[in-house]
Amino acid sequence: MESWAPMIGVVEKERNLEVLAEMLKYSNWLVRCDAADALGRVGDSRSVGPLAEALKDSNNLARAAAARALGNIGDVQGVQPLVEALTDGDSTVRAEAAQALGKIGDSQAVGPLTKALSDSHDLVRGRAAEALGKVKDAGAIEALIGLLADNELCIQAIHALANIGQPAVQPILQAVAGNHAICLPAAETLRLIGQQAVGALIEALHHSDAYVRMCAAKAMGQIGGEAVIDPLIKAATDNYAVWSYAAESLSNIGKATVEPLVQALSADNPYAQQCAAELLGRIGDDQVVTPLVKSLADSNPSVRAAVAQALGNLGDCEATKALLDATHDADERVAESAAMALGRINAPTDKLPADEVSHIHVRWRMRTPDR
Repeated sequence: MESWAPMIGVVEKERNLEVLAEMLKYSNWLVRCDAADALGRVGDSRSVGPLAEALKDSNNLARAAAARALGNIGDVQGVQPLVEALTDGDSTVRAEAAQALGKIGDSQAVGPLTKALSDSHDLVRGRAAEALGKVKDAGAIEALIGLLADNELCIQAIHALANIGQPAVQPILQAVAGNHAICLPAAETLRLIGQQAVGALIEALHHSDAYVRMCAAKAMGQIGGEAVIDPLIKAATDNYAVWSYAAESLSNIGKATVEPLVQALSADNPYAQQCAAELLGRIGDDQVVTPLVKSLADSNPSVRAAVAQALGNLGDCEATKALLDATHDADERVAESAAMALGRINAPTDKLPADEVSHIHVRWRMRTPDR
């Protein structure tokens, strides 16, 4: 260990600011770096002035240490010197300055940090995005949304926008309408914002742009909660892309969706009934067997076919008789779906008449041709 290191440790322990400030001018740049770091750990605002001067040091690492120390002290007096350091010729210094401004968290840094998002160095841009998230000023929302399409900085932008929270929700949804490529990172951002976003997300399920609806459906499923279930079930009547996200979300929420989905089996909309049946088959709750069996008598053959498939996915032998009857359905799709379902649940056939067993096997072969 160099001889100055223990001396700096002693001075730091004594909180001797004057000596540490003098060491910022020492001829050896390593001493200057250690002195700056020590002042940052002491955390006394009286050190802001000497550290601001140290931002003009001839050595880039000493300047970076001074910026880091100002961030650790966290005094707003350090904001202006750090803003100036965002234009330093060295990227390490600029990155430390951006990070320090985030720690201080003062809104007067928003403009300069937003400008730093266009820095030539990714480390600086990433630190600036993170800092804007810590400042939590709505003035940074538009610039951060612009980074959601940036492969290098998408993650930092997501977390920064999530930190800003509810004020970012509507701008994010509007941005998805203008740039479909950010649908998934936008959904992740909204997930992190959480319950504060739910009201706007429910409204977004009626947006004219399908990608906005997809984004909202995906985020809602990840956020969860009873408030999102009925709107997601209604979204099941949307186009296939939106339905797939709504279905995934409802599956993620799980058993809390069972009762509303059972009710949807009796809806006036056949497509909504089919979606409800498919989801009930995915979720896999035993209590849905009876309402699904009842729906095998629905007047719409597409609904009956979806119900048969759902019963097959559930794999409950209690549905055997109803599915066997459904193999005689006048609609080929229903009959074949019922035969497939019986095969999936390994329904016992040893007590069935031979002609029924043969009938099921024929239906099965029709549905699964030899390869």
